[in-house]
Amino acid sequence: MGSIKYSFEKYSRNNTLLSIVMVVLGLVLFIWPGKTLTLAARILGIALLVGAAVSGISWYRDRHKVSAGYTMLAIAIACAVAGIIVLAAPKGVITLLPKLIGAAVLLNGIINLAQALDLRRGSGSWTSPLVMAILTIALGAFLLFFAFSAMKAAVMVIGGIFVYNGASNLWIESRYRKMGK
Repeated sequence: MGSIKYSFEKYSRNNTLLSIVMVVLGLVLFIWPGKTLTLAARILGIALLVGAAVSGISWYRDRHKVSAGYTMLAIAIACAVAGIIVLAAPKGVITLLPKLIGAAVLLNGIINLAQALDLRRGSGSWTSPLVMAILTIALGAFLLFFAFSAMKAAVMVIGGIFVYNGASNLWIESRYRKMGK
């Protein structure tokens, strides 16, 4: 019975610590979404440069072996170039993904608009599809032209969810501890 109580106490401590970390991380994401994204991009850039160094050293160490082709060297060069690009323009890298998604959503909205107009010529109801197509076009354009703002908003939502999750874990854990006593 004593090992079960010890396991519960250990789990409880770990869960409490994890919940506190989640609240703090959530607040950081919510309060500083742009800086958090930029920091994440810089960490990615540094990781790419470290990967380039490891691949380059590995290639250099094994370059005299018959089995050592130029694959590791190519990986090292590609990682180095990608790392430099990410470090040189972290915000550009951050905005690239939402822009691509925005372009795809915008294109889909234009196709939906054409379909709604085709429905108008046919016998189907076309007003709801028209409104939905216009909304899809607007959302795609927003992502395409305001990608960084959209990413910041998404990070803020994630931060808020982390704060809620950590705080609710702490509250539930405190109730759970009282029950165990």
